[in-house]
Amino acid sequence: MMNFIYRVFEELLPFLTFIENKRNIMAKVNNEDAMESTVVRYKKLTADNLSSRIAEEHKRAINIDEKTSKFTLGLSVSLTVLAAASSSFVKFLPNSEHITTISVICGGAALYMLAAGIIALGSLKTLPTYGYGTEHEIFLKERGVSYLAEALCAQEFMNNVRQLRNEVAYQSLRNGFFMLFFALSISVLLLGGVINKTKLEDASISSSLIKSNQNSQMIKNKKSNTASKNP
Repeated sequence: MMNFIYRVFEELLPFLTFIENKRNIMAKVNNEDAMESTVVRYKKLTADNLSSRIAEEHKRAINIDEKTSKFTLGLSVSLTVLAAASSSFVKFLPNSEHITTISVICGGAALYMLAAGIIALGSLKTLPTYGYGTEHEIFLKERGVSYLAEALCAQEFMNNVRQLRNEVAYQSLRNGFFMLFFALSISVLLLGGVINKTKLEDASISSSLIKSNQNSQMIKNKKSNTASKNP
């Protein structure tokens, strides 16, 4: 039950869980004891294998950051659509108790998308990179496989942060779009109700006018008949 509640919380407020998960991962990277079990397993690989894996993780880091940064372009478009759609629909809605609800939902959607944008922009900030540079070559000569195992483990943790950041940005944008869709659905239903009500009123008015015309015509006919009978 607690796992289900946590999962719901994670889906509704993904940016909060991202902050917590990122803090835990960074704490592990700075704690050698926390990485020890993984490093011991990685030491079973050769130096060439570890170097190859570090290079793969470097490429993976670049790909994730590129994917997340491109995400900001789609975000800017979505925010534009959100602003135009919400302002247009709310402005033309009839007076109803639902207008406040729609405005609140649109505001929540905007906040979700803003959170997604802030998280996505985090990809422009450089995270620590392990297993390259002059210090890398020095430590490699001094410690060999042991150092490579630690560098690979740390780089994988950093890529996990990147992956979490990308996933959370997507979740926030998804939630924002769902809220926007819900608000627009309510708006369409309200507008549809007003249109149907207007049609019924028009039909009622037309019927009244027809009856009125018919009564007027009957009165005229009676007057004409009376006039013909009394020359």
